[in-house]
Amino acid sequence: MVQEQTHGQARSQTAHRLLVQDRARAEVTGVTEVVSFDKKEIILETVDGVLRFDGDELHVKRVTLERGEVDIEGRICGLVYQEPDRDKTAGSFISRLFR
Repeated sequence: MVQEQTHGQARSQTAHRLLVQDRARAEVTGVTEVVSFDKKEIILETVDGVLRFDGDELHVKRVTLERGEVDIEGRICGLVYQEPDRDKTAGSFISRLFR
């Protein structure tokens, strides 16, 4: 477990782990931000990069960002990782995404 300082508060982060069961459920750890979600796509920022779930009837069932955990349910059709941006001074997630 890693301690991160965020605006004067210590926040625990776990290592990134992804567990998918029957393409219907996913448990993700090491999540730092839920960027966006709808029934077709869920985008998470993790300690190992941005993770995008594509599918149908996707739902974020549980979010515990203090522990870096997110549970997802629905029909998972695809998973895509984007490499993490190690330059934290570059701006917001959206500005890093569209470079």
